Amino acid sequence: MESARLWDGYVCPDCRFVFRVQREYDGQGVVCPSCRRMLKIPSAGDHVPPLLMPQRPSPMKAPPSHPGAQPSGDRRHTKKSRHSKQYLWEGLSGHASRFGLGEKRQMFWLLIVGTLLLILIVAGVLLAMFGGKAPAPPVAAAALGKPAVLSIQPETPLPTDTRRTDAAFLAEAEPLTSKFLEACRIEDLLPLVRNPSVAEARMRRHYPAGKIAAPGMEAFNTASEIFRAGTISILKIRTRSHDELALAYVETPQGIKIDWESWVGWSDMSWEQFITLKPTTGQVFRLVLCPTDYYNFAFANDNKWQAYRLTSPDGGHLLYGYAERGSVMNSKLRPSLENQQIPMMLALKFPDNATSDNQVLIEKIAAEGWVLASDPPP
Repeated sequence: MESARLWDGYVCPDCRFVFRVQREYDGQGVVCPSCRRMLKIPSAGDHVPPLLMPQRPSPMKAPPSHPGAQPSGDRRHTKKSRHSKQYLWEGLSGHASRFGLGEKRQMFWLLIVGTLLLILIVAGVLLAMFGGKAPAPPVAAAALGKPAVLSIQPETPLPTDTRRTDAAFLAEAEPLTSKFLEACRIEDLLPLVRNPSVAEARMRRHYPAGKIAAPGMEAFNTASEIFRAGTISILKIRTRSHDELALAYVETPQGIKIDWESWVGWSDMSWEQFITLKPTTGQVFRLVLCPTDYYNFAFANDNKWQAYRLTSPDGGHLLYGYAERGSVMNSKLRPSLENQQIPMMLALKFPDNATSDNQVLIEKIAAEGWVLASDPPP
């Protein structure tokens, strides 16, 4: 008789599922195989209410052949009971072991309120980021096809009716772009660029041998959009080497022309010469500016100076520039929180008796962005 009492029947008070539990679990906890509720199995001395539906053997099941045998149909429940041993109440003293109906409702409403708060926060962030702001400028093409940030020097936009429509602009710009990217000589470039009388001398300095490694054009207007401000337009192209680059166009009396200076990241002198010669007079550079916390040598006093990281258009050179805190120029240099890297044209110079070859003074702001609204100076 003792071996026949190895198992006891039990009814789940929630789902009324009838199952069997080994007697070794008396006074402990198991998980209901049906509703997965944690249940406490009564011990021998506990008062147990009568079952609403007594367990009846199925007429289809054969009786056990000996007292210790179990019907084959019950083996499925036996496995579930053994598996539930890992869900025993361990270390749960003083805490509820299951959720009641009221707790489920509370969790449901907490979930709803949390979701609504999350939606409101996300909507507020998106509104703060994009509300009332102009589209961000696209990525620019730099010398050798290495990308950098490109923007336009602010100007008063011209009335819309004085400019070409987007369709007319694209129809004229596409063949112009193809010729520009296929040009192998300076003479081929000059008819395609703005202010060629100024650009020619600069091109001959930039291309000492007079020959150009033409990148070629694989695709035109790859972003399917034009960024326009006044007479300046910018769109993206793809070269034969699969570089996605930006190109700036200027509307002139002679038609649409390409801004060659912003394309190559033109500066008054090469970065190598500037670092070697250490001039103490301002030289204008196209660069990307970003705040930093590097203070050393002549600029060790961070209470006096604000430090900036200055990167060349091709990403091959890095300088640290400094402006006096509290100055008008420094207030114009400070980037917004959304855009910590901004393209600028700055006049840089080395301090007298410079002890470092990578720390310079920011003398003035030549332009905000790389594309000048008016023709570049000679």
